Amino acid sequence: MSFWPFNNSLNSNNALSKFLESIHDLASVTVEEMMKDPIVMQELLNELHSIKGQFNDRTGSIQFSPTGGENNSDSGSFTSSNDNNNSNTKDSKGVKLIELLVQPHILSGLIHILEDSVDFFYKESQKEEEKVLRTLEGDNPADDIVENDEIDDAKTEVESSDEKTRRCVQSAADILSVDMWIISNRVIETPDTMSKLWSILKLQHLHENNPTVAYLVHILDQLLDSNSIELLNFVRRQEDLVDTFLSKIEVPAIMDFFFRIIQTDKPDSPTGIIETIGSQGVIKKLIEILKPQTEQFDQTPYIPDHKQYFRQSSATDFLKALVTISSNAALAVVMETNIGPNQLTRELVTPEIVNTMIHDIMLKKVTGKDGKTQTNKHGINNCVSIVIELIRKNNSDYDLNCGSYSSMLQNGDRSPGEVNSYVMFQWLKDFDQNPPSQRDPIYLGDMLEIFSDNLKNFQELLEITPIPPPEVTREVLGFTRFKISELVAELLHCSNMILLNSKKIKQIVSIRNQIRAQQSKRLCKALNDKIDFRETPTIHDVTSGLDDVSLDHVHFDSTMNHSHHHHHNSHNSHHQDHDEEDDADADADAKTNTNAGAGADADKKEQEFAHLLENLDSNEDFEDEEPSISPENPFVCAERNAAIRSNPCIGDLFKIKLVDSNILLNIVSKFTKYEWNNFFHNVVFDLVQQIFSGKLNSYNSFLIVELFKREKCDLTGLIVKSYETETYPRPGYMGHLILIGEEIVKFTSLYKPDLISPTIVEAVSNDKWNWFVNDVLSKTREIYNVVLGADDGDENYYGFDSSSVGYLDMEQPKKIILGDASNHDEFVHDKPKEDEDEDMDGPKVSDVEVGRMTPDGDLSKHKMLEDDDDEDVDQNEDAIKYHDDLSGSSSDEEDEDDSNELRRVSKHTE
Repeated sequence: MSFWPFNNSLNSNNALSKFLESIHDLASVTVEEMMKDPIVMQELLNELHSIKGQFNDRTGSIQFSPTGGENNSDSGSFTSSNDNNNSNTKDSKGVKLIELLVQPHILSGLIHILEDSVDFFYKESQKEEEKVLRTLEGDNPADDIVENDEIDDAKTEVESSDEKTRRCVQSAADILSVDMWIISNRVIETPDTMSKLWSILKLQHLHENNPTVAYLVHILDQLLDSNSIELLNFVRRQEDLVDTFLSKIEVPAIMDFFFRIIQTDKPDSPTGIIETIGSQGVIKKLIEILKPQTEQFDQTPYIPDHKQYFRQSSATDFLKALVTISSNAALAVVMETNIGPNQLTRELVTPEIVNTMIHDIMLKKVTGKDGKTQTNKHGINNCVSIVIELIRKNNSDYDLNCGSYSSMLQNGDRSPGEVNSYVMFQWLKDFDQNPPSQRDPIYLGDMLEIFSDNLKNFQELLEITPIPPPEVTREVLGFTRFKISELVAELLHCSNMILLNSKKIKQIVSIRNQIRAQQSKRLCKALNDKIDFRETPTIHDVTSGLDDVSLDHVHFDSTMNHSHHHHHNSHNSHHQDHDEEDDADADADAKTNTNAGAGADADKKEQEFAHLLENLDSNEDFEDEEPSISPENPFVCAERNAAIRSNPCIGDLFKIKLVDSNILLNIVSKFTKYEWNNFFHNVVFDLVQQIFSGKLNSYNSFLIVELFKREKCDLTGLIVKSYETETYPRPGYMGHLILIGEEIVKFTSLYKPDLISPTIVEAVSNDKWNWFVNDVLSKTREIYNVVLGADDGDENYYGFDSSSVGYLDMEQPKKIILGDASNHDEFVHDKPKEDEDEDMDGPKVSDVEVGRMTPDGDLSKHKMLEDDDDEDVDQNEDAIKYHDDLSGSSSDEEDEDDSNELRRVSKHTE
């Protein structure tokens, strides 16, 4: 005899054994009879968990067979091969227990308990709220004795009714969510049972704090784990799938389950969920939730309709989470849960959605009776956070998946391992290696173009004086101004992406969009055809619509080579008309083509496509041209300004609008006005840093000049003035001014300012700026570099040489040369000091190539200067001139050492 109580669990479950032995007809047992004895239910649950491993083998000996008579054809039983000769064994009783639980009327009864529990828990919460209100109104017990009597009475009442209901709900949920494939398979394969379970999601009172939510999600999660294919087939057949979940968008647990369903649709194992919810308009419906309601502009100090705010915040969080898991592989947060770019995030950046976000949400404002204008602060916050996430998770510069072209990624004018525009263009137009699909990287050009066209409208929002809280008397920056500044800084990041700085890439992306549109139409048709049948479609069935799309079915737009810049309304109408042409073209092909005619038409399409690609290759971007510049003919001039503005790429278009709208000046000018808003100071620093780190052979150089113009941003003057004025306490922006000053010195050290504009030379050559660099910046840098806790006599008192700034997270810190009064003239005019010690490494300007962002395929043109010295001078005259113009050093005046490493300078203290 064993003393271990779990060796024979069923025999120890006396109440359960008696209950099972009393059953002669499974169809006659009701859920109420099974649930009425708490001891039986507890033993049943214990036994269920004890035997689940034994009955969880899908290929085992369990067989279902119809039982129960003529009046209950849906009922069923199953037998085990172990049940033949020993009907009283533990196995046979376990089979009888499972056989009871999988009866359709038992499963339906358990689900009915869950269904009724929604209203039960809702009424309980209402009673609790009423009790709280009575307490607040002062309807309190006379003394502690009366209160204790009331509590005892309540306990007695709960034990007799409510407690039983809670116990039944808990038990029903435990049975339905048990990790047993037999039970979950019976639920999912019984249409009425599964439909009844699913319908609980639609109940009105299924709110966030309703306990039934946790029970239901646990059951659905178990079905998703154990019967994923069957559940996803069921989910795809729900015509109101999106509406069902969006009606519960403020319930996080339910939306998390919806999110897990979406995550099953991966590029290498598609499930059709993305196509299903896309066809039901999930993106448009989420954006519709973000639209403001009239009561949201109420100027009262409290939130007038908190439920609407919560819904909008929940919709925003869902969209941001969707964008996060839909990122390029290089930017994936968790690779296992990432589904890659898809049609949902692609729809999110279409002109229709972006225009809705801008005009119906972000720019929405009302004027109150007091004459003050109220902006839609909550809507601006939501949309800005979505746009920022879109840009950060869809940066094509880090998408290294370029097939056989990956070997060409190393390029002198880009950081190692980053994509350049030549490689990107070749990869996008190679339809053999890289055929267009719904999983193509997301193109942000249309979104950035629309935001560019609306920068003046956002500038108007920046001019609106915010309404401060009642207790604040001084002027405040305001939430609207802060979020718009943050948006502009992130859009500037976006404008520097490779995809947005090439007109050729924009055209090839347009071609791929046309092909993708045909794929989408055919896939929707395949889905609709399968949904029309009652039989369950397979995964292959619902994804096979992609297989029959080729270039032969695509009608290429003859106007594609026209100027890219047009108003967003014409942009929308163009796409709409073009889609109609595609439909007509595809239908005509299907009706009129014979086998011979189809072959001839395919040849024609192929020739049309080849001709289109040849035209793309013959076009040159502005960045392909090597500018001829000198101190007498700098890059920033009226002629080049007119040339870029005549036909800009989208990246330059945004920068042009940034200057024309005065929004850059507006943001920078507020830097010192709100001296303690450090969040805003960080945004401005990010904006300035992005401008200084952008490529010079673009309109970005004009932005740099804007930062130095005295009548505009006047950064050097701003910094000097702030440090000349002694105030106590020091304003909160002084630390950020040091960082901006470092960026200016680094920029003027790496490149020759007089090749860009004399405005920069004037700004960094005056005595006041030299005072700041030599006296303030150098001393501050030395303090920053001190190793905490070191003694003055230690050799490593400084973390590294005080004349350089290092990257401390690198094993060998990469030093960036910085200037001061002793060497700044050389950074500008490239003239070494005559009295410099020959044994010392003199301060020189490094041969750092600015370079083009789009190489032409001939990588020899992108070698650095020292590689060209070994070749024939005549053959490399153009390349040397190009490097002399942009890198900042003349080979005639340099020492023999033409190393590209950044040269260190003498210590500022010497």
